[in-house]
Amino acid sequence: MNASYITPAITLFNQDGSLDKENQKALYENLIKNNIDGILVQGSIGEFFAMTMEQRLELAEFAIKTINHRTQCLIGTASMIPEQIVPYSNKCIELGADGVVIIPPYYFKLDSDSIFRYFDELISKINGDVYLYNFPDRTGYSMDAQTILKLAKKHKNLKGIKDTISGMDHTRDLINIIKSEIPEFKVYSGFDDNTAHNVLSGGDGCIGGISNVIPELCSKWINAIRNDDFKAVAECQQKINRLMDIYSISNNFIPVIKQAAKLRGIISSTNCIFPSAQTDENQNQKIKTLLSNEGFL
Repeated sequence: MNASYITPAITLFNQDGSLDKENQKALYENLIKNNIDGILVQGSIGEFFAMTMEQRLELAEFAIKTINHRTQCLIGTASMIPEQIVPYSNKCIELGADGVVIIPPYYFKLDSDSIFRYFDELISKINGDVYLYNFPDRTGYSMDAQTILKLAKKHKNLKGIKDTISGMDHTRDLINIIKSEIPEFKVYSGFDDNTAHNVLSGGDGCIGGISNVIPELCSKWINAIRNDDFKAVAECQQKINRLMDIYSISNNFIPVIKQAAKLRGIISSTNCIFPSAQTDENQNQKIKTLLSNEGFL
């Protein structure tokens, strides 16, 4: 079975809020060394929403140059200002990104017609591959399969979607409705524990944050899925299921993922952009216990 595990990479900062490129490079190199199938820069876990456009372009340039086609490189180019999205997306593609990922506008709920008009306008002006990002917990609404199919039929450069919804009902609709007409359209789950279910249902894998911390397990899991090794698939699934508790240690899981990566020796800095706070000692102990129980410390 074809399947991919793509990492939505955390973004590392210095205390003054500037990009920590030394730790960022260390993160990317660890992901590539552990055979992750792709890296998404400036996804939700990458704190794109709190970065200036200048800083986002700086990170995109650095990521594209550092990753250097050793694995797939996707750049999140979403913005609440649509006029920023097209030039930024085209610049990233010009620099060598393999595609861009765009979440719909948040704050106001859009209906299906509005979603179609919004992405129809954007995709027609982007000179490369585009992936949509459905995350109703952040936008307040979900994009339905028929609207996405309509967009994919019109725009050949619309290549797939990340569907960040717990459970598989909505993702299964995307798979059944879109891939039945456009088999090459990629449907990724946004929660790590849905990976195997996604692929068994006909999807393409996962873009999941746990892989920042334990990329070796995620690579092992996706390889077991590809090789139809269901014993190994089940073993990895059960580990991932338990590790999903990492997302519930704090309402804002970004500092938790950073602390977990630091505890594993992948990075040495856990700074976030204000107002995200560092994890406290109680949270740090929970992270240590979780990782230790699964043999990752």
